[in-house]
Amino acid sequence: MDVDKEGIKIAVLEVKHLPPLSMTASKLMEAVTDDDIDLKELAGIIDQDPGLAARIIGLANSAYFSQPTPVYSVEEAIIRVLGLNMVKSLALGITVAGVFEVERCPRFDLSGYWFEALAAGQLARSLVMALPAKSRPDMSVLYLGGLFHNLGMLLLVHVVGEAYSAVLQEAKKPEADLLTIERDRLGVDHRTASTWLAEKWHLPPVIVTLMGRLGESDYQGDHLTEVSLLSAAVMWVADLRQGRVNPLLESPWLKTIEGLDSDRLGRIEESFLCQIDDLELVARQLA
Repeated sequence: MDVDKEGIKIAVLEVKHLPPLSMTASKLMEAVTDDDIDLKELAGIIDQDPGLAARIIGLANSAYFSQPTPVYSVEEAIIRVLGLNMVKSLALGITVAGVFEVERCPRFDLSGYWFEALAAGQLARSLVMALPAKSRPDMSVLYLGGLFHNLGMLLLVHVVGEAYSAVLQEAKKPEADLLTIERDRLGVDHRTASTWLAEKWHLPPVIVTLMGRLGESDYQGDHLTEVSLLSAAVMWVADLRQGRVNPLLESPWLKTIEGLDSDRLGRIEESFLCQIDDLELVARQLA
């Protein structure tokens, strides 16, 4: 099937038919950059959207977080289980993802999307703890970066669902590279689309940098550690989805970071692998 690559690229980058963000999503965008917001204010924003509130409470009660007693409110979810920053990121990720119509691409695996987003965010967040305390970047930045790293896939599905279905079919071939196929068939890849959305929606500049520099080995900017940690997490999770479990110690992205505790990395990997089944259940819950 012949496709107009330039036309697709323009359609994706202009996104004329992308529905506007909801009022809740707009407020959460502001909350993400507000370090002074308190839990009652955040819970109030989330409670304005009953569906979102139910999903946050459901996540807090999931096996992944293993709570001995049930959580019944967003405030409880923040205080007892998830924490303020994680709830900000999760709530924003859920509301933003809801903007897109994934039904336009039947081959798109929404639960797989959520698994990679959640797993990359959680792993990147955990990797911070393998660094010396004085050189640790903001964990919430890494978590939000992980949640949003593949957001551009939703945009491609929404704008050019039929063409993206063909991309996904080709990507099933052994040794296929999704980014290369996207560029060859569509003229744009999902990482470029992710960066564009982060800019369009005025996400924090560090998130825009993470989206734009993810997987770029020649980056030497102010957020090098964050880019390296997130790249390591994203690549490791992508390999895991393909049935390959590569030791974190062998990640080329982590080898560039000074001071990483190799023993801690081993424990992080072991703990993470034990949580995969529960994480997949959470992903299906969000899909």
